[in-house]
Amino acid sequence: MAQDVKLIDQMTGTELFSCDISEIEKAYAKAEEYEEMGLDVKLVAPSIPETLIKSLGAGESDINKLNETITEEIASHIEEEVGCVACLSDTDEQKNNLQ
Repeated sequence: MAQDVKLIDQMTGTELFSCDISEIEKAYAKAEEYEEMGLDVKLVAPSIPETLIKSLGAGESDINKLNETITEEIASHIEEEVGCVACLSDTDEQKNNLQ
């Protein structure tokens, strides 16, 4: 099952380059070339959970639901007062250091 890495032009949404995830270094090199030409590009690569569910036969709707769930989970950690250690504000970090 091919796992595509894509370079997308941020201005137009056009796919500029695509390759298999096993060749991701080519995508990084190509992104650098495009950025040197003045283009604003976004590299889109499948996440580890996405790769797993694809290998288990998940369809596009399942993948979209997974990505939404991950985004919601990350947002909840940022929005909650306690959150996660990586999301703590400076004042929260200072409070934890005093305890």
